[in-house]
Amino acid sequence: MTAAPDADVAPLTVRAFLLGPQSEDSAATIACTLHDHHAAAGILPGPPGLAGAADRAVESELARVVNGFLDLDLFSLLAHGWAKHSELRAAAHRTRLSPDVPELVALATHSITSTHHPSVELLVDGAPVSTVEVELTADFHIRALVAAVESARLTELHSGQCDIEAMLAVRGIQVAARQGRLALPLGRRLRAPIELLPPQTPPPPAQPPHFGAG
Repeated sequence: MTAAPDADVAPLTVRAFLLGPQSEDSAATIACTLHDHHAAAGILPGPPGLAGAADRAVESELARVVNGFLDLDLFSLLAHGWAKHSELRAAAHRTRLSPDVPELVALATHSITSTHHPSVELLVDGAPVSTVEVELTADFHIRALVAAVESARLTELHSGQCDIEAMLAVRGIQVAARQGRLALPLGRRLRAPIELLPPQTPPPPAQPPHFGAG
């Protein structure tokens, strides 16, 4: 498993983290890895003599679709996990009731796991022949985090460090894996504050009094 360099530019996608920010043709890189591991073997029916060409076509199409799955922002995945954190949600409830009183929340070392299980359905002449399972996992390990919460939103990170382990697998075959560090936007307000609670439902409009006929 290779150590990734610290990320200093946001947003950092899962693709850039796993395959490198300078990867010009990430779909081709994925296709080569699938081919090296014979990931398409046995997916399509057909004569043995055509298996090589058919497998290459399947690997190329799988790589194209899987590459699209990787267009996820790592910080957004982390933010989604924070929206479920009990201490941040408690501060969100308090600051929703008192929007003029922001809070600083110091969180103990904690981990967040973001797991995704997309699938690719392969068709031949319009008929489904196979479903290929994909697994994408990102494990975030956060230390020394101090966050500001205002009006039920996480608005600023004053300190903290976040290490990541990410893994991509197709048909149970590991295609890419990496460890690294996510550069958190420390000491400045987030450009897009993180909503920690669902939006409040406005009360129904008051109905005018109804006077029945006497």
